[in-house]
Amino acid sequence: MEKSYSPPIIKNNVNTNSSSNSTSKIINYTKRLLEEYADEIHSEFFESPEEPAKRTIDEYGDMTWTGYGDISMSAYDTAWLAMIPNKAYKESSVAEEFSLAFPKCFEWLISCQDEFGGWCNVRGAGAITPVLAGLLALCQFRTRSGAFFEQKLCEIGITIKQFYDVISRATEFARVTLNEWNVDDIDFVGLEIIIPYHLNALKKSYPSIEFEFPEKQKLLKEHERKLSLIPLETIFKMAKMRQPITLIHSIEAFSDVIDYSRIQNEGFQALNGSYGSSPAATAAVLIHAKRWDEKAHSFLENILKVSGTRFGYVPTLSDLGTFETAWVLHPIGDLILKLKKNNITDLELFSKNIAFAQYFQALHKFQEGKIRWVSWDNRIPADVDDTVVSKWIIRQFDSKSEFNLDVLMKIFYNNKYFISFPAKLQDNPSITVPVITKTGLTQQVKLKQVILNVIKFLMTQRTKNFVWLDKWNKSPSYTTFKVIDILLSLISHPELLEDLNLPVDKLKEFCRKSIDWALNTQHEDLSWGEPSSISQGNIEETSYVIRLLKTGIMNWPEDTNIRNSLQKGQNYLLNHLDEAMCDPEFFHDKQPFLWISKQLYTVPRIIKASMLVAAYEE
Repeated sequence: MEKSYSPPIIKNNVNTNSSSNSTSKIINYTKRLLEEYADEIHSEFFESPEEPAKRTIDEYGDMTWTGYGDISMSAYDTAWLAMIPNKAYKESSVAEEFSLAFPKCFEWLISCQDEFGGWCNVRGAGAITPVLAGLLALCQFRTRSGAFFEQKLCEIGITIKQFYDVISRATEFARVTLNEWNVDDIDFVGLEIIIPYHLNALKKSYPSIEFEFPEKQKLLKEHERKLSLIPLETIFKMAKMRQPITLIHSIEAFSDVIDYSRIQNEGFQALNGSYGSSPAATAAVLIHAKRWDEKAHSFLENILKVSGTRFGYVPTLSDLGTFETAWVLHPIGDLILKLKKNNITDLELFSKNIAFAQYFQALHKFQEGKIRWVSWDNRIPADVDDTVVSKWIIRQFDSKSEFNLDVLMKIFYNNKYFISFPAKLQDNPSITVPVITKTGLTQQVKLKQVILNVIKFLMTQRTKNFVWLDKWNKSPSYTTFKVIDILLSLISHPELLEDLNLPVDKLKEFCRKSIDWALNTQHEDLSWGEPSSISQGNIEETSYVIRLLKTGIMNWPEDTNIRNSLQKGQNYLLNHLDEAMCDPEFFHDKQPFLWISKQLYTVPRIIKASMLVAAYEE
């Protein structure tokens, strides 16, 4: 559980102006964030940052490690744990022997239904997977308990009226939400597989619940198309060869089409018992495989010991690991570079940051230069995001580091852009990129064309509202500030602009429309984004837009509109800084969930790091 902090005491013997005070506070909070984080990764992290990287390989033999990270709890995954029957019923299928492996998760569904009828305190597309999974858990209980239904409910302190009231409210909420849903609204992880599975399972359940809605046929058509692209037999062969696959993370969606006994092997299951670092996927194996999976059960018991809030009992990602570390250290690294530029030195902060760079170096060593988002499970494939961001951190703070881009190109590049995860056995030997050092390229072979292709792709992906959208975060500001930062950096590379046939003024004109989008969407309370319980907008999106405007003011230094909007936004962040950094529940209770998996979730440490670099006044 995250520590609760008091605001840091400001010790400033040089300058007592407000800007200097806020800088001191930001530095102190940054150090505390790194200290808290390092302590969770390894008790002696700063003394030996390479040591915890050993956990990323099976040879280390850590069978109890469940990962680390601050993440919101998932109603969807909690519902899947609420479906798991006890071992005796699993082996006999006798209703009289039925009970639940994790009754607290089921009790949570009964007692913590939200005011709308779902389980995640939101309306709209973000509520669909949790409410369908919750309904399925309730119906599975009714089916398995059979003639002993009332007795089994009574044993866990639930009345029949409570049970059916919850089902009734959830069914109505799901019906209304599905009727209003545009399938293209949010691209949840595997939604075209996961939602149809739940709809079909509910139709077959007792009581049977069937939903009709305007977008249903469109969804089912996409479901059929996606299934046709997934060669299940090939996946089993890949697992046998111990080739990491992404499908295992959402394997629960295939409960009606595969024999789960074929999954119970070391090609799919990590040493600690998890499947895909997913509580829901792990629960599905316990439910549907013919043999009781003791390792999977122990894994879920372990994560339940350290989890549990009013938002559910388990997270949707049981291990944030490298993903959280990279996305925390990227803005903090940016902050440190800005401090150095302004001749502000804090040796303690800088040394802690170097320790994390050493941690990433060890990760690259153990994972052969291809980094996974989890801290441990090597059944999860590497991804381009964490590989590149972690290498950026290393290269910024180790002048002797090198980066062999050849590996990156062969695995993630498709001759147009970079893909998140490796393509099917992709191997592209025609792409040859040399080692890069801090001093520049040793030679230029095809790299220039790669950059040009990626830039062209990015420019074509902007929406009619002058923003970019992303699969993993539903806020347009998240992607937009990153893309604009890249595009405007091309001004320092006129040779690339010449090849793109894109004069500087045309590039700036293109980017300025996104800057103006930011200026025109700031709320009266100086924030940006979706409403939160404390504001018209929220901390996370405000921090992203401020980082966009910081890039803007570098390229339009005389623009008073950008400067004024930027200053107001930073004031908003500073006004909420102490509460956001000191209250462990702030991002769980008072801010919207914007990150996308099987359901929406939030990652407080990543948001805090973004807030700190955004609030820093250069």
